Amino acid sequence: MQHVKSNDTEERGQAMVEFALIAPLFFLLIFGVIQFGIIFGGQIALGNAAREVTRYASTVAPNQPIATIRTQAAGVLQRGIPAYNGSSVVNASYCYYPNPTTPVTYSWKVIVTISYAHSLFVPIAGAVVDRFDGVADNRFTTNVREEMRVETQPMKTAPSGTACGANP
Repeated sequence: MQHVKSNDTEERGQAMVEFALIAPLFFLLIFGVIQFGIIFGGQIALGNAAREVTRYASTVAPNQPIATIRTQAAGVLQRGIPAYNGSSVVNASYCYYPNPTTPVTYSWKVIVTISYAHSLFVPIAGAVVDRFDGVADNRFTTNVREEMRVETQPMKTAPSGTACGANP
């Protein structure tokens, strides 16, 4: 009786090679989805925090120091963004605009911008995602801008300050 050699062992070796070729791409894809999920969740929280800070800034007088708004923003960002790392940059500016009424009256508007560098937690995907914002610093920087009308009575004359059309 002659024993016929099976190709089973050769096929198992082939599967191992195919897996070795595909595994890095597969894991990069899976970890990339996880990393982008973390970033998108943080971005949604950043947008919500910007709205909350802008709402707060719209209830205070337009000559309020920016430090007061930044203090408010620090607490909101700490509560809202998962794994907040303190790297936010908060700016607020006030400008006035004419209301479309007759006679013309003027109102204030507050503009809040927040820039935040999200930490990259997943090493494999983080190395790729890290360069999307143009800087290799193990963080992904995003920006949010919110505008809101300041809750004051309309003014009959243009106030001293910056007109909204003059802001970039």
